[in-house]
Amino acid sequence: MSLTAVTNRQPCDALRGDTTIQIAFLRHAQTDLHGCFCGHLDPSLSVSGQEQLPTIIQSVAHIMPRAIWSSDLRRARETAEPIARHFGLDYKISPGFREMNFGNWEGLTWKEVEIQYPDDARAWAKLFPHHRPPGGESFLELQARAVEQLEQLVKHAEPGCTLVITHAGFIRTAVAWVLGVPDECISRIGLNHGALTTLEKPLDRYSAEREYVTQDARRLRIDHENRFDGAECDRDLVFARLGEGHSRNLT
Repeated sequence: MSLTAVTNRQPCDALRGDTTIQIAFLRHAQTDLHGCFCGHLDPSLSVSGQEQLPTIIQSVAHIMPRAIWSSDLRRARETAEPIARHFGLDYKISPGFREMNFGNWEGLTWKEVEIQYPDDARAWAKLFPHHRPPGGESFLELQARAVEQLEQLVKHAEPGCTLVITHAGFIRTAVAWVLGVPDECISRIGLNHGALTTLEKPLDRYSAEREYVTQDARRLRIDHENRFDGAECDRDLVFARLGEGHSRNLT
């Protein structure tokens, strides 16, 4: 399959007739643990996060989902509930959409990790993303979980859009797998709270688009210098080029 960038801003059902399947990943709104490792910890949305919800709802209104899924963690569910209510839909939950489990690092800042787990911090920085946090989940385990969830979504989705409220690590991992983004570049996929990332499958190929919905609108792009959200990336990283780059077969 070839990969292209999606630029059409019409509702999902209007895209390429009735043959298009879209999976739209939305990162949950903010919590009070912003800036800390927050994987399987289960905080509620912060006051700031609650204040983001009207803007997020307004910004996703154009996608008109046919189904809504959410991670079972509270911050995702508290984001999903008003969105589902806005569209007049129920939403389903699955623990498969959870963030990476950071084990003993949960709730810590990076500075605290460096102080309390210096050897692991050095290994994480050197081998990212292939060093497991102590007591946590490995990147390959997260990737396997993300791919399984994505494949199940595509397998059972009707033409149109399925909206999934989930977490930054899950979204980065799923999108990177589809597009063939090198593992070492995954952290350069910027995802602010409320960012919307859409995978589209019209007929026999995949496309991708990302929108920022709680800050100034910025488009996902790789320019001629192969920069990914301002960070230099490997020259093998190819995105938004029809007929080039990596592909993944999802059935």
